[in-house]
Amino acid sequence: MHKTDMHKSGIILFISSLLMTLNACSDAGTGQAQSSQSTSAPVDNTMPAFNTTATIRDVMNTLVDPQADALWNSVRFEVDENGSREMRPETDEDWMALRRAAVAIIEGGNSLMIPGRRVAPPGASTEFPEYEYLPDEVAAKLASDPVSWGGFARGLQSSALDMLQAIEARDADLLSELGAALDTACEDCHSLYWYRTENP
Repeated sequence: MHKTDMHKSGIILFISSLLMTLNACSDAGTGQAQSSQSTSAPVDNTMPAFNTTATIRDVMNTLVDPQADALWNSVRFEVDENGSREMRPETDEDWMALRRAAVAIIEGGNSLMIPGRRVAPPGASTEFPEYEYLPDEVAAKLASDPVSWGGFARGLQSSALDMLQAIEARDADLLSELGAALDTACEDCHSLYWYRTENP
């Protein structure tokens, strides 16, 4: 055999050996990956999508009502022995607090739309049952028409989003004007799910 042919044959043999080694490593790696996957903990697909431990009453008392009060009171008149004066947000801290309030209401709207959330703890009542629906009655209303409930929650969010834009622009006058729309969104919902229109 010619030296050139012997040299070529050696190169081919080396390449073939190298390819066989690489293939073996690849198969071993695949086997290890499959083994790792087979021994890993199984995915629990039974976990609920949301945690609904907090009730609708909790969401309202934490994320909606106090934050709405903060927005409504952001521009106001105060009267004392020195006369009356208008209070308006001025500092960075003032505006940041209002921004947190608006975001809390927006996320509160999301929380209200999560299905499976109880209205109140089991056995809970209301302070004025002759004027307010009981939690079980509210739950029955929600079950009979969840679409309307979602619409009210989105209306609440829409009002808070408008106020958030005013806050981002640091427009106190607009923020004050938009408070009326937020109040309407709240009262429209309360008139159906909170204020009793008939005797218990």
